[in-house]
Amino acid sequence: MEPTSFDPSLPGIRLLQSWIRDQRTLSVELSDGKRIDGRLTWQDPLYLAVQRDDASDPILVNRQLVLTIRTLI
Repeated sequence: MEPTSFDPSLPGIRLLQSWIRDQRTLSVELSDGKRIDGRLTWQDPLYLAVQRDDASDPILVNRQLVLTIRTLI
């Protein structure tokens, strides 16, 4: 599997990076209807790492499965 291009100048990637810096709580909706709430801890070309409050390890989410990402209050 060859990684996709990761361009940090893209607005979506910059926005996710600002949410990582600010430690914003997010809701990630997946194509199978599941929803994961937590803080985004890092991103790479293939995955997002979402840290839930009740877990010690992050959940890795394949970017291709993500429908929406929104901030929670």
